[in-house]
Amino acid sequence: MLKAFFLQMAPKPLLTPDQVKLLRHDNVVSPTALTLADLGITANSVEAEVPTYLWRYRAKGEYAEIAGGAKFRNAE
Repeated sequence: MLKAFFLQMAPKPLLTPDQVKLLRHDNVVSPTALTLADLGITANSVEAEVPTYLWRYRAKGEYAEIAGGAKFRNAE
């Protein structure tokens, strides 16, 4: 902990005391951990999801027709 204190005193701390505590333990997921499928979650690709978030930033504006899988959001 003394080393962590001195590292924190540097102008831009290389490591904080909390980071040193975290580095003392392994952060590898256990082979017996539940997966998304075990939890009933189906993963989607980023390419399939991004258009639903970026629909309003299209060149023709948020009210232009959306091509592909994104949903149109009405102003109603």
